[in-house]
Amino acid sequence: MLALSSAATLSFVPALRVVPTRSRAVADVSIVADAPLYAAANQPFLLRTIMSATSDAVDEICDVLPAEVCDDIEADADAVFSIIDENGDGAISRAELMEHLMKAGYKETAVNVLFEKLDTDKSESISKDELRAGFKLYTPLRSAPGLGAYNADFVKEIHQDADALFAAIDSDGNGAISKDELRDHLKTFSSYSFKAISNIFKLLDVNKDGGIEKEELRSAFVKYSALRQAIGEGPNFK
Repeated sequence: MLALSSAATLSFVPALRVVPTRSRAVADVSIVADAPLYAAANQPFLLRTIMSATSDAVDEICDVLPAEVCDDIEADADAVFSIIDENGDGAISRAELMEHLMKAGYKETAVNVLFEKLDTDKSESISKDELRAGFKLYTPLRSAPGLGAYNADFVKEIHQDADALFAAIDSDGNGAISKDELRDHLKTFSSYSFKAISNIFKLLDVNKDGGIEKEELRSAFVKYSALRQAIGEGPNFK
């Protein structure tokens, strides 16, 4: 949730709404203000949306879309995967998904259903390919709290959070966050492995110059609520 002013604080939770397209209606995620218990009420809708899809639809979706569309979805899924895969072993365990999403306000039952639907090979772990498929099939996941661009409309506030975090992590004040500085920050409050931290660093260092610039962190904070939750939420994101 975002503290929008000193006079009033609005809590934000996800709610599915139907958005008309050229030929059909699709499920999407919108923001509902001032509904503290709405998360519990809306999750069954999200779960029913997930249950209604089948894995066979993945190839069909990408066959009829421009190649770059699915490429972008896969890149977003890979970014979220890197953030949730706390031990960096290349798979998301039920415990990792549970810990991450319950911080974002999901109930245990909802997380378990999500895990079962994403773990299509029933290996008790979600692979990178499985999360990619899930992002293609289940549109709400791409903008759900703790996963995608939730609250992306509040760019000013999110940038303030990113700037505050940047200043805290950039300990030498050289205008870029090094891998060592990111590691030192994450190790103070998280269980991220060195491998997982390296994966997050690669995600943030978009231009591959060996450092995370302020604009790179800002952009990632807007795009991934999973990242804001994982590495430092800031005063505007509770």
